[in-house]
Amino acid sequence: MSDPLVSIVIDNYNYGRFLPAAVQSALEQTYPHVEVVIVDDGSTDDSRAVIARFGDRVTAIFQENAGQSEAFYTGFKASRGDIVVFLDSDDAIRPEAVATIVAYWRPGVTKAQWCLSTVDAEGRFLGTIFPNYPPGLTSEEVRREVLRTALYPCPPTSGNAYARWFLEKVLPVHVLRQGTDGPLNAVAPLYGETVTIDRALSYYRVHGSNDGAQKCLVPEKFARFIEMDMARSMFLRRHAMRLDFDVVGEPNDRAILHLQYRLASLKLLPEKHPVKGETLGGAIRLALAAAATGRDRVISRILVALWCLAVTLAPRRMAEQLITWRFVPESRSPALNAVLRWLHILREPAPDERREEMNLPAKLGRRPAEA
Repeated sequence: MSDPLVSIVIDNYNYGRFLPAAVQSALEQTYPHVEVVIVDDGSTDDSRAVIARFGDRVTAIFQENAGQSEAFYTGFKASRGDIVVFLDSDDAIRPEAVATIVAYWRPGVTKAQWCLSTVDAEGRFLGTIFPNYPPGLTSEEVRREVLRTALYPCPPTSGNAYARWFLEKVLPVHVLRQGTDGPLNAVAPLYGETVTIDRALSYYRVHGSNDGAQKCLVPEKFARFIEMDMARSMFLRRHAMRLDFDVVGEPNDRAILHLQYRLASLKLLPEKHPVKGETLGGAIRLALAAAATGRDRVISRILVALWCLAVTLAPRRMAEQLITWRFVPESRSPALNAVLRWLHILREPAPDERREEMNLPAKLGRRPAEA
């Protein structure tokens, strides 16, 4: 594919304060063949006025509030690109991102994924780059892992690009208010090759209203994460059957991250736990088995197993602190983060990433008129 058109589709709902940075970052790509499509999903803030400032440099679509999956589909239908990037409106993408994606792209690729740098509401680097991909992660390893667990090391929405021909086969997905990237990421490895770029090409903004990231512990979220994982597993099964892949048993019962959600849910809000009849004893047995058979680094699996045991056995107050350290990165001390980086649990920013991210562009916190 020579000089493909790349579509950056921005889904937005009431993020007018962050939207300028997302749009401006999409418009400032060094790669010349880019179109920007914005789908406003019924916002009630000043998003419409913000979008109007960009004029005909973007394709703007306004619809009644229908949720993220519908916004994705609306934006996809309006786009023309051979490669499609869905960018959340509270995130941003680095100027060289699309050029880098195109350089890695080749026939048969369904999805490219990369790392994200975490920034706060004002665009200041928070010190974390994720995911922490295993060294030399291959497309075949990704496919094996997704068939086994319905999960694999992958970023949220703003760290993925998809082939148009793949999206034509799988969209629309079932109606989801949030988390539409989950089903897409689950089935992409079944349709073709997954390319992993171990570089930070996007910014992931942590501001307290994120669906996935937590600035403080919200126990109610774990039940929703579990239900989203269950829906993703069902979506995976349907497409695996269509493509003659075997999915043995329940993938979620082998997925260590999902099982951590289940332990947290059982410990903090057992009355709202969505897996009927499950006990802490049953969940910890699955979690330990998953840690023993997982594909992560040995030290990672040992620490996860110890965390799972500690959460299960500890009094609720202590378990809550352990769960907070695990799922609220800002709650961890610099010393703890340093230890986790030394153990390669967290990704250590490369020298150029650290230098550049500590001097983030001022526009990440500004309106377009001020950029």
